[in-house]
Amino acid sequence: MDKYIGIKYKLKSSDNFEEYLKFIEVGLLSRKLVTSLYPVCVLTKNEDGSYSLTMITAIRKVVTTFQLGEEFIEDRPDGVKVKSVMHVEGDSLVQVQTEQNGRKSTHIRKFTDNQLTVTTTAEGWNGTCVRIYELVK
Repeated sequence: MDKYIGIKYKLKSSDNFEEYLKFIEVGLLSRKLVTSLYPVCVLTKNEDGSYSLTMITAIRKVVTTFQLGEEFIEDRPDGVKVKSVMHVEGDSLVQVQTEQNGRKSTHIRKFTDNQLTVTTTAEGWNGTCVRIYELVK
């Protein structure tokens, strides 16, 4: 993962994102707002060995800081608290989020030199959300 530290990627396309947001019960206004944004994503490594995944939009910056393999409480952008854990598989950062009701979502962030592809699935949802981010030059 370290070779992708500090590289910025901007959202280019998004498939089934609103459907996923509906499934996890994000409200209509929040869904409409978030689907209209094109965030920039950047992964950084902190002095203590933790990582931060930052999503920057015109209206908000969301920073998620974590240690690989350690569960942490995450505040999703919609305000819901979930338990999350991140681990690395090759060039992918895999995140599993567990809501208080036990429902799990998996986000696989596949990094390349030119692109970041985020594939999201959720238990009980038949869909797959794919968001593609391009390298910011």
